[in-house]
Amino acid sequence: MASARIEPGLLKVFTWYVAIRLGIGVIALWTVSQEGDPANPRFPGSGVVIFGVLLVLLAWPAVRRKLGRWFLPITLALATLGPMIESAVNIAGRLDAGLGPNEALADYWLPFFLLWVPLLLIAWQYRYRAVLGFALVTTILGFGLSLPPLEEAGADVAVVSALIVARGLLFAFVGLFVAKLVAAQKEARRALATHASTLEELATSRERNRLARELHDTLAHSLSAVAVQLEAVKTLWDEDPDAARATLQRALDGARDGLGEARRAIQALRASPLEERGLAGALDQLGAAVQARSPLAVAVDVDVGGVDGLDPEVEQAVYRIADEALTNAARHSEGTRVDVTLERRNRGVRLEVRDDGRGFDPDVALPNGHVGIRGMRERAEMVGGELTLDSAPGRGTVVGFEVEARR
Repeated sequence: MASARIEPGLLKVFTWYVAIRLGIGVIALWTVSQEGDPANPRFPGSGVVIFGVLLVLLAWPAVRRKLGRWFLPITLALATLGPMIESAVNIAGRLDAGLGPNEALADYWLPFFLLWVPLLLIAWQYRYRAVLGFALVTTILGFGLSLPPLEEAGADVAVVSALIVARGLLFAFVGLFVAKLVAAQKEARRALATHASTLEELATSRERNRLARELHDTLAHSLSAVAVQLEAVKTLWDEDPDAARATLQRALDGARDGLGEARRAIQALRASPLEERGLAGALDQLGAAVQARSPLAVAVDVDVGGVDGLDPEVEQAVYRIADEALTNAARHSEGTRVDVTLERRNRGVRLEVRDDGRGFDPDVALPNGHVGIRGMRERAEMVGGELTLDSAPGRGTVVGFEVEARR
């Protein structure tokens, strides 16, 4: 079930849901502490604890880096357990308070609605078999958590058992359609990324063809002019040496101009730094260039063995994102040092560009999205990766990029 790459936008939706659910739980807990109702006791404390822990996990980037591919399965498991445990605690607490089974089950419908969120997130991220696993696990937990206290109270659990089974079947049925829709959306996104890559390659090919034509035209024109002038020199050499020398000088000047144009065209046609040096060498060259033109000290640390032989599209994305992040640090950070690291991370690779500059509040400073940052995010999404931006005033900026290591 674990996956190295989290679908774009999923974590934001997940975090908002957990924050709202925690807020509602805190309000309920405060209400119970202020206005306890013996006729309708409630026990929201377990839900507050679980969703509080969950919100900390989602909001703490270090936890995600530490857990790696297991971060999302663990947090989704907590989001699933939270409503079910809270419901079981409510049932047991009401029975202990002397209420009958019907009163104890008064709020049993709440987990049904709350469990739709983790179900949809699982269908968004994983295949349908994960949805089936979710339906099976919630059914088993429903029997294990809710039925024992009801049986001890002497209640007829047949109706509750039927509701638990029906809930699991409904989760599996609806999850099938959601999983199919998400799979179609992923396929469309992959097709769009392939189309964009094809367009980029076509544009590059056209540019090189244009430069090749310019090179041909420049050399042909220059060599033709030099040939004509040398023929004139040959004719004038005995009859008018001064005119011959002047013509020879013009031929030399034309040859030098043609040579300069040829060199510029050849330079434009040369391979990119990635093709010349490989990813590690290209990043080293990039860091040296930024250090030479700015007051920043740039340190580049690449796990060469772990990132060797990556897919060319992934290498290009890593290089371009590192280039943009270093350029932004040189222009805006006002810091003294930038550390660039590229390392193997489970089934993927992670690029991190960290500066010690003045930092900023992304939500305030970039309300509509910075062009460079938006470009990095789009380039990350084109190869199925994810870009993260961690910054705050006074503590620098960290640009992270994580992607599956396709080879």
